Amino acid sequence: MPPPTPHLGIYIDRSPADVFTYVLDIGRTPEWRPRMSGAEWITAGEPGVGSRFRVSAKALGYTFEFELEVTEWEPQRYFAYVGERGPVLIDSFMEWFPDGDGCRFFIGGDPRSNNRLVKLLRPAFEVSLLRHNLRDLERLREIMESGRDRAR
Repeated sequence: MPPPTPHLGIYIDRSPADVFTYVLDIGRTPEWRPRMSGAEWITAGEPGVGSRFRVSAKALGYTFEFELEVTEWEPQRYFAYVGERGPVLIDSFMEWFPDGDGCRFFIGGDPRSNNRLVKLLRPAFEVSLLRHNLRDLERLREIMESGRDRAR
């Protein structure tokens, strides 16, 4: 059995629909994930399984491009995607659960690669990913609970 995917969650005092709508407005990703310098849907039309998107991420003094594909899509409930192109391949997910008037939002990812150096550094990647995700979740909560997601 593979190890569990590293993940974190947070309570946000907004509905799952509100959080889902904001998070999946991919172009706004850098607002709550500042190490992402850009993000855009590549596939035209409504997103769903098979849709592709691209993100640019800053790390180690460089900007890396990742192309990702949606593998699971349950609006306001679950969103999973894989990165098959980029310096580090990753399986990631986001999950929403209603909780009172708000929701619990979880994010996680599992870095993978055939590269021996990346395999050796996997524990460091996981720690860094969790640390960044925690900051991102706190920033997301602040944006959602302050209503800044409604401003454009």
